[in-house]
Amino acid sequence: MVGKHLFRLMLLLLLALLLASCENTSGPRFEGDVFTVAGLLKAGQPVNFEYPIYVTRSSAIEDFNPLEIFVYDATVIIRDLDADLEFQLTPALHEFKFKYIDLAENIIQPGHRYRIEVLVPGADSLIWAETTVPIAIEAAPDPYGTNPPGTGYSVDPNTENTMPFSLIDSHYPVFASTGANAGKFNLMAEFYCLEPFSTDLEFTSELMPTAHPDSSLADSYNAGQPPRRLSIMYRFVSAPLPGLQDNYLVLENYSSAFIFYGRYRLRLLIVDDNYFNYNFMEEGYLHGGIHNALGYFGSASGVDMFARIVK
Repeated sequence: MVGKHLFRLMLLLLLALLLASCENTSGPRFEGDVFTVAGLLKAGQPVNFEYPIYVTRSSAIEDFNPLEIFVYDATVIIRDLDADLEFQLTPALHEFKFKYIDLAENIIQPGHRYRIEVLVPGADSLIWAETTVPIAIEAAPDPYGTNPPGTGYSVDPNTENTMPFSLIDSHYPVFASTGANAGKFNLMAEFYCLEPFSTDLEFTSELMPTAHPDSSLADSYNAGQPPRRLSIMYRFVSAPLPGLQDNYLVLENYSSAFIFYGRYRLRLLIVDDNYFNYNFMEEGYLHGGIHNALGYFGSASGVDMFARIVK
């Protein structure tokens, strides 16, 4: 997720830069300084370097300085509205970016409602947003127990389980249990190749112009960008399955997301409406739940599963 979050942050920074540099904008909201807030709370994790909060400001193109884009002197408070708990985040320079993190490492709880409040010195208004963290889900790598031994997904990062690429769509659908909770959920699936970059990596598709990547792909691959990391997001229905007690989200016909042979991590996330709307709505940066600024304040619950894709 780190590479994806960085990509989204850079889009927000570019947007703020353009808004501040144009004479005609979308209205009074974009006059003067334009602030953005970006953050995704992850159930079971604290607000840390992997899941930080970013606060940035606009800059005129002629005055652009990457570090000055980041607001490092804001007061950022997270409130757990269900537990009557609040904690203040601390800015920290990490990977040439200022990230707001929780030094006390309070764990984000599924099902809880959280509010963020950001006070930027000199700003006219308090920036705020609220999100309800989605319910916890459980990985169900083989709910019917039909996978041959040593095949299919595992929750063990060190698994030796394999999946023949040609059989993924027909034999290895992805299952995740939502327990007693049925209905529509915003589901995000992220496919991440765990193999280090090498020109010996092999593409799964015969439609690729070559069987192996060349060295020009190394930088984007090592930065966690496509094609190493691909994701899909859509609304899926969780419902009962024959012979099983719980409700299940089922992902099928997805083999094209595996670009290389080798070890993969599949991350399934249920995301809140703020993050979903930010990704799907036109001018999504206005629909990410943020008041008095641009961006998004979302939340997610999820599980990881692992397997090796083989011929």
